[in-house]
Amino acid sequence: MLKIKLLSLLVLSSVAVTSASYADEGEWNGEGEFGYTATSGNTDSKTLSTKLSIGKKYDKWDHNAKLEVLKASNNGVDSAKSLVVTEKSQYNFAEKTFVFGRLRHEEDEFSGFDHQSVVSFGVGHVFISEAKHHLEASAGLGYKDLEDDLGASTQEAVFDGEFKYAYKISETSEFNQNFFVESGSSNTYSKSETFLKLVIVGNLGAKFGYEVKNNSDVPAGAKKTDTITTVTLVYSF
Repeated sequence: MLKIKLLSLLVLSSVAVTSASYADEGEWNGEGEFGYTATSGNTDSKTLSTKLSIGKKYDKWDHNAKLEVLKASNNGVDSAKSLVVTEKSQYNFAEKTFVFGRLRHEEDEFSGFDHQSVVSFGVGHVFISEAKHHLEASAGLGYKDLEDDLGASTQEAVFDGEFKYAYKISETSEFNQNFFVESGSSNTYSKSETFLKLVIVGNLGAKFGYEVKNNSDVPAGAKKTDTITTVTLVYSF
């Protein structure tokens, strides 16, 4: 696991270094989310949800990196603990068509897997790009390294698919639906994100989200599907 964590840090570092090489050009953007809930008395529980994403547009290139952390405990015992690191770079060779490379690393202590790490390459297309609606989809092939909690590891080729839809309800609210899938011979991983973003004031907003993650084949004792409901504060920059 240590090697994988070091690899993830190396990937993020390389992205940062690559972006820094033309730091004075292009357009930077980012978003940070933070949500925390604590209860005491008959039940002692704590939940922390945080996400940080940063991106840069340069000429025909788009680079985006994201870090997601979720930790929950009940009476001092962890009930959820996950870390997800992703990086996607795409080259827009036509007005609405692009090629991409993606790196994804996930550690979820309660999924039955120690880690899932994937590198993939593919092509995507923006089908709708209007003032209120945005719809894009992409597909590719990749290589996946998967290890369960018992130490059994699998390396395999995977199909990578993503669907993203955004609807701008008003100047201060936006609805989003994203779906992502990685399918290989030993396991199919899928993730659905549904969320509503609201602007509170300036760059500060709120986000109400519902996430469903599924693994088609899991070790004995682990559930295939996890759902996460979040309410977070969002700062865009």
